[in-house]
Amino acid sequence: AEIHVEGQPGTFLTRLGIDFLTRMYQAIADSPHAFGVTVVDEDTVAGVAIVALNTTQVFQEMKRQHWHRLLWPMIRQVLRDPLLVGDIVQSIRYPATLHVPPGEAEVLFLGLRRPYMRRGIAPRLSNLIMDEAHRRGCTSATTLVARQNRTVRWIIAAVPGAYVDREVELNGKIMLVYRVKLPILNESDQSSAASGQQSAVSSQQVAVRDGC
Repeated sequence: AEIHVEGQPGTFLTRLGIDFLTRMYQAIADSPHAFGVTVVDEDTVAGVAIVALNTTQVFQEMKRQHWHRLLWPMIRQVLRDPLLVGDIVQSIRYPATLHVPPGEAEVLFLGLRRPYMRRGIAPRLSNLIMDEAHRRGCTSATTLVARQNRTVRWIIAAVPGAYVDREVELNGKIMLVYRVKLPILNESDQSSAASGQQSAVSSQQVAVRDGC
């Protein structure tokens, strides 16, 4: 929760407060439809990534099983900031807004503490969660990033095959929906795949010539 607040100041979830964020991430951690990875440096949690294997199921569990844990901190913040009500209503419909198909993982959050940024940790963490999502049966992955968040967009741009699928508006901000097929191929795998395709094309051309 602290890493979330540090990395996303002023955003909707941050405005709901650290108590709400702590309870929300605890609820996600309890879900069999999600997993998380932490980066630890001695006694310091330097970074964290949270991934939903089924976004709809994770949100339904929070509404049905954990609403009583989330309601009070939410009400407390709404009393301080009534404008949160509209964002809360929109967020309840979030899974329908994103349209995550079956078999697609969603990266709900990926963040590092400031002293650990620009050290190559984020791309490695991204690759790790993509590999784990594929190991758990997912064939693609998606994430939602604010258009002005250049840091996260840079991280995603380094993921082979990642592309912007579309734009959506959420909580008054334009968000980019990124998608990528799993497993993610590294450069050597891509070269091998390309060589295999070229060989297949060459074989087909030879077969056509022979047939003529």
